[in-house]
Amino acid sequence: MEREIDATLIQNLEDFNYTLTETSYLGLRPGDIAQLTYEGSLRYGLVVSSRRTSDGMFLSSRNNTLLNFVQADTLSEAMFSLMINNLYNNETACNYNSREIIGSFLGRRNFRTFNVAKIRNILKVNVDK
Repeated sequence: MEREIDATLIQNLEDFNYTLTETSYLGLRPGDIAQLTYEGSLRYGLVVSSRRTSDGMFLSSRNNTLLNFVQADTLSEAMFSLMINNLYNNETACNYNSREIIGSFLGRRNFRTFNVAKIRNILKVNVDK
């Protein structure tokens, strides 16, 4: 089954060699770039850790597993390239507690926590740097 890929994501990745791998939320780590469908809406961005978790996921007070995610769909091509070159696969830098790092690159307004029960069609972006 072929998955729909966001046109802006394809455009942002055109300067890179990359592959897409279908995965579950368990296959994601901080520093991973992923495209996913959340409540019927296609989104892409960067998985990040936080004070609560080192692996990007945590259990909420309502017993929901949540994924820390910074949306990248509003980034310019230049900022997307900076994200790839500085944050992609860098678990140390991809920590939401490092607000100067995440905030300066991606903006705090783009931070989301997604309930994994509502996530579908996860594609992990593997970039050859």
